[in-house]
Amino acid sequence: MFDTGPVEMLCQPLNRNRDGFDRAEYGVTGRFGGFTCASSTKGLECRNLGGRGFLQSRAVQQVF
Repeated sequence: MFDTGPVEMLCQPLNRNRDGFDRAEYGVTGRFGGFTCASSTKGLECRNLGGRGFLQSRAVQQVF
């Protein structure tokens, strides 16, 4: 995902070596450059400056 523009979903192998950041507790919001991610009981939702993003949960992977 980039700071602006559409989001593209890519299927890649899982990398579990991410310095301990493999999950976020519910209610956590973080800003990473030009996008913001929020963790809740419905999943992890990330949006860029243009409002485009994705929702990822155990039940669904959605790009918007």
